[in-house]
Amino acid sequence: MQTALPAEFKRGQALLLDGVPHVVEDLHVSGTAKTKHKLHVQLRNLQSGHVFERTFPDNERVPTAELEHRRVDYSYVQGDVYTFLDAETFEELTLTAEQIGDRRYFLKENEEYRALVLEGRLLDIELPDSMAMKVVETAPVQHAGGDSTWKPAQLEGGLEIQVPLFIAPGETLQVDTKTHKYAGKAG
Repeated sequence: MQTALPAEFKRGQALLLDGVPHVVEDLHVSGTAKTKHKLHVQLRNLQSGHVFERTFPDNERVPTAELEHRRVDYSYVQGDVYTFLDAETFEELTLTAEQIGDRRYFLKENEEYRALVLEGRLLDIELPDSMAMKVVETAPVQHAGGDSTWKPAQLEGGLEIQVPLFIAPGETLQVDTKTHKYAGKAG
């Protein structure tokens, strides 16, 4: 089994912690020249969807997993099960609502996503950094107030975010998929 030292960790890499696959979401180093540097790693459990932070000692070797990347199309949701179709084999792959978490707001039928597969089993899907989403409902456009004044808006997929006052229903916005924040008008 392959292992990696914390200095070799990269975003998107799969680590096996207690036999359970986790993906590295983010990482940063803290410490000063006088104190020992620590690597803080934000991990997502690929079975439960739970995200947490963990620090690793410099010399700890961590088992890694070879993830396969595939293209999948989102098909439908039935109850708590989200179904995707493998773009090459046309095999149906599923994830639970718990595994999808808040990313469910960004799933659009027949849209293509990048999937993480381990030993033939779908573990996760990756979203782009931002996605175009249509405003379904928001307060009427107001031209008074500055750029720092915001109002709530309901987007397709059910996500509610804060948008500037000049946004009208029916407009398409770019939304940051990690922070769930307005990132500008689309196109």
